[in-house]
Amino acid sequence: MRQWRLKPFLFCSLVLSNILFLIVITVAIYFSVSYYFTKQISEARLQGLHSNQLQLIERLKDIEGTALTISTHQTMKAVLEENGGIDLYEYIVIQRNVNEWLSTFTFIKPFISSVQIFTDQYVQYQRIGPAGKNTILPLAKLPVTLSLFDKVDAIWIPAHRDGMLENNENPVLTYILKIYNRKGGTAGFVAINLDESSLTRLLFSENTLSSPTNRSLLLLDAGNQVMSRMSAQVNSQRMDSFQAYTAALASDAGFKPVELDGNKYLMIFTSQSQEKWRIAEFLESDELYRDVNTIRNIVLLIGGIVLLCVLPVASYLASRMIRPVPLLLKGFQKIENGNFDANVEQYFIVEFNKLITGFNYMTGRLKTMLEELEQKNRLKHDLELMVLQSQINPHFLYNTLDMINWAAAVKGNTEVSFMAARLAKLFRISLSGGSTFIPLKDELEHARLYAQIQQTRLADRFVYNEHIDSSFKQYYVPKIILQPFIENAIIHGFSGLQEGQKAEVSVSAERIDENRFQIVIADNGVGLKQSRDESERRKTSSLYVSGSGGYGIKNVRERLELYLGAQYGLRIENRDGGGVNIVMTLPYLDSFEKANQFNKSI
Repeated sequence: MRQWRLKPFLFCSLVLSNILFLIVITVAIYFSVSYYFTKQISEARLQGLHSNQLQLIERLKDIEGTALTISTHQTMKAVLEENGGIDLYEYIVIQRNVNEWLSTFTFIKPFISSVQIFTDQYVQYQRIGPAGKNTILPLAKLPVTLSLFDKVDAIWIPAHRDGMLENNENPVLTYILKIYNRKGGTAGFVAINLDESSLTRLLFSENTLSSPTNRSLLLLDAGNQVMSRMSAQVNSQRMDSFQAYTAALASDAGFKPVELDGNKYLMIFTSQSQEKWRIAEFLESDELYRDVNTIRNIVLLIGGIVLLCVLPVASYLASRMIRPVPLLLKGFQKIENGNFDANVEQYFIVEFNKLITGFNYMTGRLKTMLEELEQKNRLKHDLELMVLQSQINPHFLYNTLDMINWAAAVKGNTEVSFMAARLAKLFRISLSGGSTFIPLKDELEHARLYAQIQQTRLADRFVYNEHIDSSFKQYYVPKIILQPFIENAIIHGFSGLQEGQKAEVSVSAERIDENRFQIVIADNGVGLKQSRDESERRKTSSLYVSGSGGYGIKNVRERLELYLGAQYGLRIENRDGGGVNIVMTLPYLDSFEKANQFNKSI
């Protein structure tokens, strides 16, 4: 891991934090200004689009009104009446008269490209061909299927080429209206072709502010289908791509940023009118956000100047803030050299002052803890020496008891032989090869042998029971932790038993959790003396656990704490109904190696 010195680290942190702050401010200003600028432009453009929408609707209504006028005129009714008996000359005259009459509409309204009448009244003569752009045509040449008029009387056809006019590349929007005869049936259809370029001239003015050259318009019907495309020349090739963004527009007006081929656009759309017409406008974003980009560059310039001023300030603050750190480092060096009197003077900054106070407190605690640790090590050494000495004596006793057992057996004194054999085995277990930890089964056997010796002495007045599951007997425990409590119960607990009452001691084990279990040594003796005075109660308890010989209960308590730690140990409490419970809390140590490792880690 890379190491940093504190002063360069603080300096870089201050500079980088200012750079990050500058970036955040710049981004926030840029996007907030962009949002409000876009909102203002969109609202202004929406007003203009609404005006354009009204103009378009007025133009389209004009077309629809013209179609209605033509369909109800007497001339048209005469043309669409039954004329089965006319000859070719009469048909040509009718065709010429209709063409001249319809031409008056195209002359008065230049935005009308052509007008056609579709009927099957003159099928036998319509093979000759049209007599002009305003003509009578058979129903078979109607640009849409007749089934579309089952539920409606009129439809608009999106922009397409006018097939009736040769060499005409200008697209037209077609409005087709059904014409009824006197009997209520369909007599024919009138189709008026609206020149799409007239709509472009209507909506694109010479004023670049109200009609910028980078705008594109789409005329949409009720289903958001594109009916007409109107754009400046620069965007005409992208009109088909714009249609993909209009298919899912909501019915309300609004604006939305879009991206096409790496170029960003602002799409503004009006709400649907009562006539179900609406307009969607696309504007290039680069032109719109030119002022916003200028604001962003100004903010960056100001930020760069501020950053240059921050550098010396950051250097001064970094030096000022770390002034107590070298003093603390010197203090730590003194501790490393074993000098725990390394106190640091107080500092005026609250946080550093708390740090210095904690350092001074730590040095004092370390000094105290080292003294306590040294005292515990001395105590542990003394206890180990006592255990070693107690192991030397049983060697002599064990050999001597073997001789006594042999001599008693030869002379036939079975009671002396029994006690000598049990005592010899008891001392052999206490040796245990000099190990601190032995299996619980061996420790139970050691306690059982002592109890058998006492039963020989006390006859049937003393009863010893074990209630230990075999699963617990494999765990390792510190040796000679049960016998001192059995001895103490016999010496102190049963002195007040009544005549005929048996003294009982039982040993049991139970699980506490996945890491601990406990051994309970219970007797039915007189118990601990009850006292309201806590100090007097402790004194009485200490008398009970005084023990005799080298393995007193005090020795057991201290060895449990030294070998296992403060979280393990024992407690002494009165039983309900009389007697005492000795509760030992022990860890699960299922191997000799784990027991030694556990002892080393304490």
